[in-house]
Amino acid sequence: MMRYKQQIRQVTAWIDVLTSTNIPIKSVAILINNSPVNKLFVYQLNHRNIKSYTLIKQLNPQILINQIIDNDCNIIIVDKSSYLLLQQILPSLQHNVVIVLTQEYWQPDWTWAFNHYRFLCQQDLP
Repeated sequence: MMRYKQQIRQVTAWIDVLTSTNIPIKSVAILINNSPVNKLFVYQLNHRNIKSYTLIKQLNPQILINQIIDNDCNIIIVDKSSYLLLQQILPSLQHNVVIVLTQEYWQPDWTWAFNHYRFLCQQDLP
């Protein structure tokens, strides 16, 4: 139970950070394999009337990539297990996208190659 409360606090903190940026949120892609955390993000975003697209295990990743591009997702929330999928998506994205790396404390070195995106890590949480 304690772990779940911690997850709720962290998801809420991320949503607060994202909604307080000067970027109007169009829609959000959630690339998180942890089902409870994924559901928390979906629930909290829906509660704020923000459309979200999420990873469905049985779905072909290309369908999700198309959804992200077609729906102009400008926020992508990712855990480490989805970095490969993120790397497939990055070349197709607009440049004004915010990418949340939920499990990184600091911005990893590989992100510097994608300097036209804004990466947020746990250090950006209040």
